[in-house]
Amino acid sequence: MDFIVGLPKSDGCQTIMVVVDRFSKYGTFITASKDCPADEAARLFMKHIVKYWEVPRTIVSDPDLQFTGKFWTKLFELLGSEFNMSTSSHPQTNEQTELANALL
Repeated sequence: MDFIVGLPKSDGCQTIMVVVDRFSKYGTFITASKDCPADEAARLFMKHIVKYWEVPRTIVSDPDLQFTGKFWTKLFELLGSEFNMSTSSHPQTNEQTELANALL
């Protein structure tokens, strides 16, 4: 999971939330508000990912404060999911999403 930010405004959105399934390589691109706070990201994730694909066992994301906050930690704990962060020194751990971002 990753975000493309700073895009031109379209229908009130300036961010795209990118979610790529590591097994199928299927990408989901979700429009979001400019800032996309954690509660909005969680709502969008539930609406566009969990609704259609179920709750993932693990999620890999950049180590952004937005995702490391108490809200996400508790959300994944309640859902029984494991949260795995990629590191900036090893971006290849999130390579599929970075490639999808470049393609988009």
